[in-house]
Amino acid sequence: MKKFIILLLLVILIANFAYRIDLRKSPDELVGELMYFPSGVALKALSIGLYAPLADLVWLRFIQYYGEHRLTNRKYEFMYHILDILTTLDSRFIYAYTLGGLMLTHDAKKPEQARMLMQKGMRAHPEEWRTPFIYAFIHYVFLREYTVAQTYFRLAALKPNAPDIPKRWAAFTVYKKIGDLKTGLALWIDLYNSSENPEEREIAEMYIQGIKMKMDIESLDRKIEEFIERFGRGPIELQELVTYGLIDSIPPEPHGEKYIIRKGKAFSTWKIKGGRLIPIF
Repeated sequence: MKKFIILLLLVILIANFAYRIDLRKSPDELVGELMYFPSGVALKALSIGLYAPLADLVWLRFIQYYGEHRLTNRKYEFMYHILDILTTLDSRFIYAYTLGGLMLTHDAKKPEQARMLMQKGMRAHPEEWRTPFIYAFIHYVFLREYTVAQTYFRLAALKPNAPDIPKRWAAFTVYKKIGDLKTGLALWIDLYNSSENPEEREIAEMYIQGIKMKMDIESLDRKIEEFIERFGRGPIELQELVTYGLIDSIPPEPHGEKYIIRKGKAFSTWKIKGGRLIPIF
């Protein structure tokens, strides 16, 4: 009975922290309140062995926190703190490290915190291939630190039950740095196909769509230049490229929009409707 009373008090504590975040006070007030929220070490000590229920609650709160801020101000001041608490309560939660590392780098723009979280995961699970693979992925795609990426791709490839993907990218990184869109597209598709986590797949899909759009626009711009050289004028619309045999068809826009000509260049209506541009590399 005593255990459940303590667990209930801890749940109330975490719920109170979530409520304080939801009040949307000033950033200074929120940071001040966060100082009093127990660390993962403190919660683990207080939980008297009931780690899993607390970890599940913190994970649900993290997903809610991420969703709220993604739809509003896109600021994630507490992301690392929440993930650090979660992974201290339940170090077996691999997706908290891999997804958390991607989110800290991609969404929060805090790669140093991503490094700390993923290094923590690699220490907790030295046999796991996914944590060094995502660590390498972040250094390859986002940070362009290719030596680090190569090292950790190769490390991931040596882990028990590692699939072919880290071996493939370890070999690739040896002889070619990132520099072309096809390479980046292949890496994101590999990540999308190998991940079982829906949030990781969502991030990968966003980059796949962005890269495909950029590749389409670059290809269409080359054809527009060819059209100008041939006819001495720019095409009025992209359909003229098809009519005059420069392309077989206008490629489908990956976001469900369409390509048009704007100021003599190919353009996606997705951008006109407020599509958020992402740094491809």
